[in-house]
Amino acid sequence: MIYGHGDDAYRYNIKFKANFSSNVWYERTSEKIVSHLKQQLTHIANYPTPNADVLTKMVANHHQLQPSQVLMTNGATEAFYNITHLFRSKNAAIGIPTFSEYEDACKSNDICIRYYNRAEVTKTSFDNDLVFLCNPNNPDGISNTIAEIKTLLADFPDTTFIIDEAYIDFTFKITSCVSLLDAFTNLIIVKSLTKLFSIPGLRLGYILCNAKIGKELQQSKMPWSVNTMAIEAGKYIFNNYKIIRPNMAVLLEYCSKLQQQINAIDGFTVIYSETNYFLVKLDTPKASILKDYLVHTHHLLIRDASNFRGLDGHYIRIACQSRDKNELLINALQQWSTLQ
Repeated sequence: MIYGHGDDAYRYNIKFKANFSSNVWYERTSEKIVSHLKQQLTHIANYPTPNADVLTKMVANHHQLQPSQVLMTNGATEAFYNITHLFRSKNAAIGIPTFSEYEDACKSNDICIRYYNRAEVTKTSFDNDLVFLCNPNNPDGISNTIAEIKTLLADFPDTTFIIDEAYIDFTFKITSCVSLLDAFTNLIIVKSLTKLFSIPGLRLGYILCNAKIGKELQQSKMPWSVNTMAIEAGKYIFNNYKIIRPNMAVLLEYCSKLQQQINAIDGFTVIYSETNYFLVKLDTPKASILKDYLVHTHHLLIRDASNFRGLDGHYIRIACQSRDKNELLINALQQWSTLQ
């Protein structure tokens, strides 16, 4: 899906007051990262290292893994295409609703797809080569514990589970599955740096896996897929991780209140989430109309969630922002409600 993802502000010649459509860190990019990158600009005159070797070692150290277990990618999306290329012409199960690029990556590599209910993954049996599991899930924030995923890995040893942890840092409910990598060869974890550190324009993610799969992925990966500025941003992040890591407690507090406020408005039912984003079900299937109203009347951008497989025109997704911006959305939704 080239178009149709959350942040489509580029479609409008509008200066938005707030963007609730993209579930990245709400305070934008750290000035420390921006300042560092400005100092690195002259490096664009040279090719980046073909495999982002220095950054790979830093990521491995961060997760207490070996460099052979890490593969840097051009955002998490490239990771899914790399993985599905390795499993070309096999079959996969995808829990819905979820991120569309799992499906697109599978289709581009002739992988037969079976869909299952994401909320019922622990009650589902798998005889597939691959299973995609976004944890916590996008767009609804549903999550599974390490214990639950460990059971899946043990019960279905012939199935490789792709655990997408792009939003793992946006919840306190669960922790990463990295500790399971040594015990299970049928586990691949995909992580993203773009959401937590608000650098989606740089495209920076990575794969964590066992050394055998890492070697196989490496053999089919194109060189220079991670650009110089993304590499430099990653190096700065892991050199200063504890200093620049955002304070998630504040955002999650804002998000909890925002969910309660929206749920109190006539015509809106919040599907509660313990992440920074959540789904809202409208009484009437007017997601696209509501989006246009908010864009043109209030200069606010939300995510029309109707193009998630398994959802329809009743659903929107909201990513929490600052208190002041959240108040703008509440006021706008209240006005919309009175017009219906």
